[in-house]
Amino acid sequence: MSDAPPLGADAYGSGRTVVLLHGQPGGRRDWDAVVAELDGRVRAIVPDRPGYGATERPAGGFAANADAVVALLDHTGAPDAVVVAHSWAGGVALDLAQRHPARVGALVLIGAIGGSGSVAWLDRILAAPLVGDSLSLGGLTAIGVRPVRQLLAPSAADAAVGEGWWRRWRSFMTEQRAMLSELPAIASRLDAVHAPAIVVIGDADRIVRPASQEALAAAIGAEVVRVPGAGHLVPREQPAAVAEAIVRAAALAPPGAAGDIIEA
Repeated sequence: MSDAPPLGADAYGSGRTVVLLHGQPGGRRDWDAVVAELDGRVRAIVPDRPGYGATERPAGGFAANADAVVALLDHTGAPDAVVVAHSWAGGVALDLAQRHPARVGALVLIGAIGGSGSVAWLDRILAAPLVGDSLSLGGLTAIGVRPVRQLLAPSAADAAVGEGWWRRWRSFMTEQRAMLSELPAIASRLDAVHAPAIVVIGDADRIVRPASQEALAAAIGAEVVRVPGAGHLVPREQPAAVAEAIVRAAALAPPGAAGDIIEA
C-alpha cells in the first residue's frame, strides 16, 4: 500500500465501506448533506474523481475512473465497497461491477446513466469537436456566476477559488466524449452486473430521464426508489432518501473479507 492516495478523499464514520462518486462536473463536497444524514453509520469514503478538486491526475473515461476507485480501495485497505454513484459516475460504477466484481459489494445508482436512452441529443452535441467545446465552456462559465452556481452547482462554490475553470472544462469534455466512446460497451454488458443494486430516481429528473433509469434497474435486477418531486440533484435535494438507500444497500451487501485485498 503506497503512502500517496490515488484520489484526494475524505473519510467519515465506521463500518461497511461505502465509496461516494460525484457526477460531472462536481466534487466531493456534493455529498456533504448525504454524509451528514449517514451520521457515521457506514465508513464513507468520498473522493474527488480524476480531473476535479484535490485529485491531481487528469480526467479520464469510465475505465480509468473505475481503476482509480480500485486503487483507492487498495490504499484504504478495503477489500470491497458499496459503490454509490451519481449521474455520469453511474457509468464508472457499472464498469467497476463488470470488470472488478469482487470489489463491489452493492451498488446505489442515483440519476445514473447506463440505461437505454441515457445519452441524449444534447450529450452528442456537447461531445462534438468545436461546437461542443464552445457550448460546454459557455455553460461552465455561467455556473461560475455566483447566483447560477448556487442554484445549479453548489460544489463549484468551493472549487471556484482553488480550481480553475479551464481544468473543469477540460475534464468535462474528456468525460463527455467518454460517454460516446465507452458507454455503449458498458451498456451492452449489463447482464454481467450481479451485485445487489438500488436505483434512486428523482421523478422530475430532466437530465437523465426516469424511463432510462427504470430500464437500467430492470437490466441489472435493481430495486427502484422513486423520490417524488426531486430532480437530477437528488443528493442535494433529498439527502435523507439517498442516505437510507445507502444504508439499505450496505445491509444487502455480503460482508467484506477484511484484509483480503484483491489486485486490480
